[in-house]
Amino acid sequence: MIDRQQRIQALYEISLSIGPKETLEATADNALSGYLQKLNCSVGAIFQRRLEDGGIRYEVTATIPASPYGNDTLRAAIDHLPDTVDEQLSFVTELPITGSTDTGSHYYLMELPDFGVLVLGKRGGEIDEITRSALKPLNEKLAEACRSQLVEGQLRTERNRFEAVFDAIPEPVANTVVEHGEERVKRVNRTFENTFGYDERTARDRPIDDLINPEVETATDGSPTSLHDGSEPREVRCETADGVGEFLFRRVPVDTPDSREYIHLYVDITSQKQRQEELERYERLVENLPIGVYRTTPGPEGEFRLVNGGLVDILEGTSREEFQELSVTDIYVDPDERKRFSDQLLEQGSVDGVELRLQTVDGNPVWCEVSGIAVEEDGQTVFELALQDITERKERQQQLAVLNRVLRHNLRNAMNVIRGNTALLSDGIDDEELQTHVTAIEQRVTNLEQLSEKAGTVRSLFDQGREVNVTCDVNELLGELESEFEETHPSATMRIDEFDPVAIWADVRLKMALMELVDNAVVHNDQPEPVVTVSVDASETKPADSWVDISIVDNGPGIPDDERQAIETGQETPLQHGTGLGLWLVYWTVSLLGGEISIDDHPTGTRIILTLPRASGDRSPQAANVDAN
Repeated sequence: MIDRQQRIQALYEISLSIGPKETLEATADNALSGYLQKLNCSVGAIFQRRLEDGGIRYEVTATIPASPYGNDTLRAAIDHLPDTVDEQLSFVTELPITGSTDTGSHYYLMELPDFGVLVLGKRGGEIDEITRSALKPLNEKLAEACRSQLVEGQLRTERNRFEAVFDAIPEPVANTVVEHGEERVKRVNRTFENTFGYDERTARDRPIDDLINPEVETATDGSPTSLHDGSEPREVRCETADGVGEFLFRRVPVDTPDSREYIHLYVDITSQKQRQEELERYERLVENLPIGVYRTTPGPEGEFRLVNGGLVDILEGTSREEFQELSVTDIYVDPDERKRFSDQLLEQGSVDGVELRLQTVDGNPVWCEVSGIAVEEDGQTVFELALQDITERKERQQQLAVLNRVLRHNLRNAMNVIRGNTALLSDGIDDEELQTHVTAIEQRVTNLEQLSEKAGTVRSLFDQGREVNVTCDVNELLGELESEFEETHPSATMRIDEFDPVAIWADVRLKMALMELVDNAVVHNDQPEPVVTVSVDASETKPADSWVDISIVDNGPGIPDDERQAIETGQETPLQHGTGLGLWLVYWTVSLLGGEISIDDHPTGTRIILTLPRASGDRSPQAANVDAN
């Protein structure tokens, strides 16, 4: 038995050992040591009570010795701990619980309110009942210390988690606190530092408005508004370390007992805004294009998914909404043509320049040229198409075809009549001076017949289009040109300078153009012996690895200024025009083949240069020479 003074002293010293330490475990260890030492106990433990899956679990917070389950006294006390909620209710009402072991040791289980249980074990004596009763306020103090440390540990864990999340957020974030009516920065994350150029040391304790100064917004009534009014996201423009950025800003309040805090979140939408502006520009462009742009579903009964104003105008509609009520087949004169077009686009994936006979909303026929692609969208195929009204062009083509046929037919007939009558005149006239006039008529008839043939050649030239998917061996081409030249002009000379083997993108039209040039060089030559020199070199005006110059030099009088100026400018005027189609035929041929023509003066006469693209991997060539076409 201990006397009253000793009991008071022991309880006082136990009280001194109870208090918050660095951690919950340190707090419990220090208090437990005080209990054991001042009460002459040999073993003890502090258990934290936890609710788990509808059951009760007691978890060791502090223990002396290190393993409570290996000590008989503590083991006997632990056996009283409940496993279920129902057992817990009766267990708490029974506390404190005392007992003894077969070895004569005594154990005591005492409640630590709202935390757990204190277990003490003693050999060679007991803790008297007065002392046990006096321990109740100390146990409550220990429970409070443990609860406080537990909460602090949870707060520390949450704070560490918050700081980890705060720094891991990929967008600029600032934590602010309102002090004396001013919102100051408490901390910023790394992304904020990188975006706005302020590290946390520089930003801390500074007013947030000194760091982030967005453009002033205006309210719906025109009055200025503060960036911090409300908590709804809003778009702002802010100065950044790299210039100016667009952000979606949100200010979220954080409830704290001591102060008013906020989290500022800046989501960078600069790229998104740029894409949005580009999309809006694209949509405005598409809407204002003078051609029809539209999207449909495939098949004969395809539906319009989108139309622009250009399509509405071409098809004489009243609004885009009107096309929602139409089937795509409704704009085809022949419904079967819609099916053929749809099947072709589905099979090929794209079409270019397909001419279709369509009709307007009011049923008026219209010729259109359509290009487009088939794309997958949400698991469904959709056609994206562009349509151009070519009605006037088709009508002009038809008119030109008729005029060409009628004029050439009538011209041939008239020339035949003139040639026959001229022959009769020639036979019946002996006067040499009159015979000269007859000869001039015959020459002019021959020229008109040649002009008629060249007009037909020009038409066929354009009928073949611009696409060239065959290569031409220039050496072979000039060899064939030389052979035909010798047969046609036996009294003239053609020289071909040596050159490295080269292939170009060209078809039979190039040979026709070259023959026209060498023929002109001879026919219009005023020298006793016409000489034509052909050379092939790397281009002088374009990249030498991609372009070739084919030069034709003659020893004639040169090309008349009117014809030369017309070819160089690409147009004729009433006061400036050529006498024939020869140079125009060459000009159009080279243009259709993707090349250029230039005319230079030369010491011996005239030099004409055809600049043409070398054959490369940019197209899909066929193994064919000029004659194979």
